[in-house]
Amino acid sequence: MSSNHTNSEYVQLMDAIYERYHKALDGYEFDFENEIEPFLEENKDLASNILNFETDARFHDGTREKASDELMELLMACHTSGFRERHFYEKYKFINLWLKHAKEEGLM
Repeated sequence: MSSNHTNSEYVQLMDAIYERYHKALDGYEFDFENEIEPFLEENKDLASNILNFETDARFHDGTREKASDELMELLMACHTSGFRERHFYEKYKFINLWLKHAKEEGLM
């Protein structure tokens, strides 16, 4: 898989997470079997795939693992308005920062 293709998948995923979280904030209640579970199944491999990215002086093993874990957390948390906005945006920014770094440095 090319890095551009991989990057576009991550961009699409982050957009979907953002949209789902705002939908939840607006009061939408996601159905687990029909909406949440399929979304998790479809996208959990992208979160796990971060563990396969190359590393560099800034994007080291610990950062790579944290980015993967935080993306997995957002995959689940984006479906509930109970997840604090501040935490959502902190995690969202963290993941986007490292995805951008990985793309620019050819680590994907």
